[in-house]
Amino acid sequence: MKLSDYVEQFQSTINEKNVRAKFPEMTTNENPIWVGSPSFLSMASYYILSFFLFGVHLLFYWAATEKSIGSENQSEIILGSFKWLIDVTDVFGFIILIFIIAKINHYFNFSTSSRWTTTWLLLNGLVPLFLVSSDFILGYLDISLGRYEIPNWNESYYLLLGLISSGLMIAMTLLYQRAFIYAITDRRVHISKKFLYLDTSAHGVILENIENLKVSPSLIGKIFDFGNVHLITASGIGLRDDITDLGAGIASSSLSEEEKGLFKSLFGWVTIQRQRKTVDQKPEDCLFGIRKPLKIYRLINELTDNKEKESLSQKDIES
Repeated sequence: MKLSDYVEQFQSTINEKNVRAKFPEMTTNENPIWVGSPSFLSMASYYILSFFLFGVHLLFYWAATEKSIGSENQSEIILGSFKWLIDVTDVFGFIILIFIIAKINHYFNFSTSSRWTTTWLLLNGLVPLFLVSSDFILGYLDISLGRYEIPNWNESYYLLLGLISSGLMIAMTLLYQRAFIYAITDRRVHISKKFLYLDTSAHGVILENIENLKVSPSLIGKIFDFGNVHLITASGIGLRDDITDLGAGIASSSLSEEEKGLFKSLFGWVTIQRQRKTVDQKPEDCLFGIRKPLKIYRLINELTDNKEKESLSQKDIES
């Protein structure tokens, strides 16, 4: 059956040979229509979090190295009080603040609330905690490690840790964004992932199995015209139930109900997360952060309508 003019507009702009080289799993019976990948700004939340965390490191570095601030006007009084608070709490205030940020980010179930991001945030607090606690314990017990002495925490480490941590997060985010590539053919929607040559996957959704589509651009996406296109099938692919996690995964199944209840009462606040029922937001589960999502939404609808017409025509011929 002839494709619509709208579909042919997309098909005419791609190089079929290049698309097939990127998607070796694509069958010879499929005709590539569109190919794309997440836009740079689709990972903006990770970049914002990285710069925010670097700002926290920079703030404590400034407070630790800046001389006392005068109190001639109201702004200086406020700034001086803020510096005094940081000076009093010192590295322990930094550790507590980082852990609070990690908990808030995890609890509100943002797009940045993955386990990897939470681990990254916690490491920013655990590094100084390890250095400070090790120095205290070794000093208290009068233990010497010889030439392998653990360095004492000093103000320059705020800046160093911030640069290394935030820089690494930005670099990994760039690599993660470029790990995904999507293709739409006249038969399937293909999702391919190749992250650091180790984490690879390929997933195809048959057009006839798509029961619903959803476009969800963020605020930034509405401004710059990019967003997610979610493919929802009858089997439940594309949907996700976010339930409040009370540490059930940590508590061993071998524990009794009373022991699990005690465990959750003591440690459940650490892993508790707000409930939210939503569609899959991961780049490997949808067309994530693609440009002009509404046009791709229409393209998939055109192709599914075309498949339905083909099916009806075939039934009429058989009857």
